[in-house]
Amino acid sequence: MKSLSYSQIAQISSEELKELKEYEKKKELYSKEYVTQSINFAVSKENKKFTFLNIYEIFYCYLAIILARDKEIVAVWLKILQGRCEIYLSKNSDWLNKDIRYIDNITKYLKNISKNAPVISKDNERDFLEVVTINCSIKLKSRLKKLQDDIELYGDNKHIKSFSDFLSVRVVMVGNADNTNIITISGICKEYYKKVKKAKVESNIPSKFLRHIKKVAFYMDSAIGIIECARNIQYKLLFSNVQVFKVFEKA
Repeated sequence: MKSLSYSQIAQISSEELKELKEYEKKKELYSKEYVTQSINFAVSKENKKFTFLNIYEIFYCYLAIILARDKEIVAVWLKILQGRCEIYLSKNSDWLNKDIRYIDNITKYLKNISKNAPVISKDNERDFLEVVTINCSIKLKSRLKKLQDDIELYGDNKHIKSFSDFLSVRVVMVGNADNTNIITISGICKEYYKKVKKAKVESNIPSKFLRHIKKVAFYMDSAIGIIECARNIQYKLLFSNVQVFKVFEKA
């Protein structure tokens, strides 16, 4: 379908105009250009503060982080409608069966958490964190390895020692170190990074190490952020009636 001129648009009915707009929107969404723009958005925002973004932008930044596996990049677009929302997903590789199962699971937990709001749905939140951990495990383990390498490299730095002690204490508090869930370690990194920011001592800590702590913390940050959005009574209708669509790129 070719783009119409202003004079042509003026001659068509309101119903036809509505259909035309819908077509243009779908064409934009499914075009490679739109997907690329979305992917760039997701990546560029991952390493920046979210404070200047609105709640919906924050939400799909969080989603982009927990949906990506290994070296994948996922684009997320959120469409707010009357009493519900639609989430459109695209990524730089094929959708596999395990991807679809994962998306179905997080959609189910998102709906359940939201339907039960403002009551906290502990089982659904626990299960949500569990599936996120499994999906993100490769990336998380890779980032944890970099963090461990930093600890060995900068071992004499007092702030690195402080982090190691903090991690050891927190791991003991949550259980045996060998059985500690990697998403829990992500949460500990989140807690430590927040502590460092509050103390305003970032300049005294090796930037590479601090960056790796932040990257590990992203996962718990994102998972908790999504849960808090779904739990918020203000968005109950939206997320309890959420629909998720996967965009398949055409060859």
